[in-house]
Amino acid sequence: MNIRMFASGSLLLLLLPALFHARAQSNAPSQHPFLRPYATPKRTVVRATPAPATPTLPPPIVVPPPAPAAVPSALRFDAPEKTAHLKAGEMEASFTFAVTNQSNAEVVISSVHTSCGCTAARLPATPWVLKPGEGGEIGATMNLAGKYGTITKTVTVVSSAGSFPLYVKAVLPNDAFEQLQRAGERSRNMQVAAADRQAVFRGDCARCHVEPTVGKVGRELYTTACGICHDSPHRATMVPALRGRPGTFTPDYWTQWIRNGKEGSLMPAFTPEKKGPLTEQQIQSLATYLSSDFTREPVPATNPATPSATTPPPAL
Repeated sequence: MNIRMFASGSLLLLLLPALFHARAQSNAPSQHPFLRPYATPKRTVVRATPAPATPTLPPPIVVPPPAPAAVPSALRFDAPEKTAHLKAGEMEASFTFAVTNQSNAEVVISSVHTSCGCTAARLPATPWVLKPGEGGEIGATMNLAGKYGTITKTVTVVSSAGSFPLYVKAVLPNDAFEQLQRAGERSRNMQVAAADRQAVFRGDCARCHVEPTVGKVGRELYTTACGICHDSPHRATMVPALRGRPGTFTPDYWTQWIRNGKEGSLMPAFTPEKKGPLTEQQIQSLATYLSSDFTREPVPATNPATPSATTPPPAL
């Protein structure tokens, strides 16, 4: 009995390590391929690298072909610039350029144009064909209405040999601006007087047509009341010159004209009854003077009643 128990215990001691090893093996994960736990494979994310942006190029610059340069030896002008010095009252300046084809080839002048509408140029023909050695004239005119000082414009000649710029210059008198102002003022005054002939005795016109007549009679009154219009070198075309008129005129004739003037004209009535500036005594003194040897007297060289350069001329 004791031998059996001893043998069983010894066998148990021998088997214990094997049992512990087997149990440890049972707790380990199964090595069977179908019983292994699923392992999530690692994913490799490949990001696409964007292609480099193509730079945007500006649109190509289109350079127009240059205009044909003028051939210096093709056309010869008598001068590149013409100047006209105007007198008082002149409203247009004229210019002429002489041109010659001095080349060995035919030159065709197709057109001529100016830098301003106030200037016009003309060709003998369009187109104008100039054979070698031939020439002619190009004319230009400048309208100076409303202008003063020095005015310069361009006249461009366009030909098969290129374009040739020419210049025209008009020099107006120093007092052209004052003359322009006076002409405008005079025109307005005449329009007012045509609508109301007695307007010459009112407003600004009274400075020349009323104030100088106060207290004057006879010859002196004529100079200030009548000569300012009838003897003025700047009088309107419808205002007659009284000096040198043929015929004999009585005091009654002149009295009627001075008192009543003339309807439908610029001649005002000087009598107080029609809002004129003269007294009856002044009217009679004028009629007596005018019926004497007045018509044989020369026009004074200097009219004391003529306004100065800075004063607008009278309406009549």
